[in-house]
Parts: sequence; C-alpha cells; structure tokens
Amino acid sequence: MLRLFTILVLACCTVCFAQAQAPSFSVDDLMTLSSLSPKKFDHYMSEKGFLAGGRTIQNDATALTFLGKQQVDSVDTIVHSRMVNLYKKENAYCYAYHTSSIEEFIEGRNQLKKAKFFYPENKDTSEEVPLLFQHKNITIQASKAIEEGNPVYTFLLKKKEMPTIVTRFAEDLLAFDSHEYLATYFGEENVKKDVYYFSEKKFKKCSVLFGNSNRQVVFVWEDEDNLSKLSYILISGVMPTEEGRPFNDNIGRNIWSFKNGIYSGMSIRELLEINKRDFSFYGINSEFSMMIEPENTGYIDFKRVGIMLSSLDGSSPLLLKKQKISAEDALENHLALHVFYIMLRP
Repeated sequence: MLRLFTILVLACCTVCFAQAQAPSFSVDDLMTLSSLSPKKFDHYMSEKGFLAGGRTIQNDATALTFLGKQQVDSVDTIVHSRMVNLYKKENAYCYAYHTSSIEEFIEGRNQLKKAKFFYPENKDTSEEVPLLFQHKNITIQASKAIEEGNPVYTFLLKKKEMPTIVTRFAEDLLAFDSHEYLATYFGEENVKKDVYYFSEKKFKKCSVLFGNSNRQVVFVWEDEDNLSKLSYILISGVMPTEEGRPFNDNIGRNIWSFKNGIYSGMSIRELLEINKRDFSFYGINSEFSMMIEPENTGYIDFKRVGIMLSSLDGSSPLLLKKQKISAEDALENHLALHVFYIMLRP
C-alpha cells in the first residue's frame, strides 16, 4: 500500500520534502467527511492538504483516493505517509484514513474513547490491538497492519444506510447486526442490553427489543464485546433474560410473524399445513427436548428457523417420552402442541 501511495503522490505533483506542510487530518475530519455530499469531497480534501489520486481498489471495491503531501520531520527525518479512500460496499459508505504516524493513531483512538462512541472498555485497548468504536449507524475500526515492512495505521469508518422498509415481519429484523444500529432505528428507549440464559451456567450477552411486551425480540450476538455480528434472534412470549418478566399466558402473546405465516403460539396442525410435509421433534427426555429436528423436509427450513414446541397436556403423554416423534403422529394422538419459541438465523 505504501509503495503505491508514494508512486501516486509523485505522479500527482513534485513536493519539496524539506518545505512541504503536512496535511492536517484527524478522526473528527473523517467524521465530517462522512457527512458531506460527494460533490464536496474534492474541495474539503483540498483544504486539508490532500490531492486527488484517482481510483484504486480497496476491499474489493473501487475507491476514490486522496493523497496527503509528505513531510520530512525536521528532527528525526521520518516521512509520514497519509491516504484517504472513499467507497461503498453493500449497504455501507466507507471512509478509510491510512497514516504512518503512530502519534496520529494514538490521538485518534483517544478522541474516540472520549466521545460518545461505544467500545469494549474491559478489552485490551492498546494501540497494537484492533478496536471497534460504534455510535448509532457509524462504526470506526482502528487497526494496525504491516505493509512491506512498515506500519500502517488505519481508521475505517463505515456509515450504514438505515433500512427504508417498515419492519413488518420477523425476517426484516435480520438487517440489524449490532446493538447500536438496532437502537438507532427503534430508539434507545426500546432496546436494552441484557443477558440471555441458556442454562444456569451457559449465557450470552444480548440486546432485547421491546422487552416485556408482546413484541419482544432477543438479539444474540456473536461478538459479545462489541454487541455486534448477529448470531440469531429469538421470538417468544417468555424470555430467560435478567430483565425478562414472564407473561401469565405464554402461548400466542408475541405478535411477530414470519412471511410464511409462522408465529409464536401457533398449533402443530398449522405448522404442518405450512410445511406441507411431516417433520419430527425430540421427546421431553431428550437433550433437545421438544425441539423440531433441524432439517429441511418441506416448505420450512428448520435448519434456519429453529422451533421449540410446548405441550398443553397436563400429564406427559407416553408418545412424548419417545426419543423422536412424528408431527403427524402427535396430531393423530390429539396432542395439544404449540410453538413456544422461535430461533431465526441470518
């Protein structure tokens, strides 16, 4: 990267290293740049002492590049290289600032720590460790890499577009891949940080949308430090979280539904009608008690949509004590089975 950087700078202009002024740029400038319209990029970067450097490839995307004039430090004769890339990838606008100055990198991280950005304070936050800062729909990844034997420090700002659709179905919720992004769309008052308990000893950090209501959804994160990278969402009337309070009537209380018609509280008969083929679930004595076997046997992909059933029969019927039960057999035996909770994976 640094070799390409140097070649592009020399191609754009002849710089007298001894007298050239270093471009002035910071994390705050990166934030300002992300708020501008593309028509103002050239003017703003010119004011900051950067030159238009054409287009390059960054993260498999075509990037608009700006090159900073280089300067030889009068004391230690170190040449500081700076470059800014602008590009769009998927639903995010990306603004990357690369510098060879460790002082700029440390100062930038300190600025973000003092600002309103969320970051894992309990994690090693030394400059050698990549650190993710989040605020609303903006993330900034601060990282260090070695390019051709030289350190390159990068601030990569990603500004995600907010969903334009109105969230009607459970599948729409998969668009939200971090706590901050979720809170930006639905409001901080409706999204709370919590802990989801799979058992007494197994638990994970999560975010709860519309907690203790008939619209509650739990978001379980793969990255627990940054509350990001969605593993799956859970939909049910009862949620085993620290702040969760059970409803008096579990079945049918959660109003989120799926595009194919699945909803919490629906009967096994309705589930069979949607799937259009028989499926199996595990018995009450199994390790996966009352979970539908994760297979794609019909119109429902139970590998992606995990479902646990609940029995309304007072005493456990003998059929439920089998290792695995056919849904059609359960229906023929008039078992009152309903969807208890639903796990949806991206």
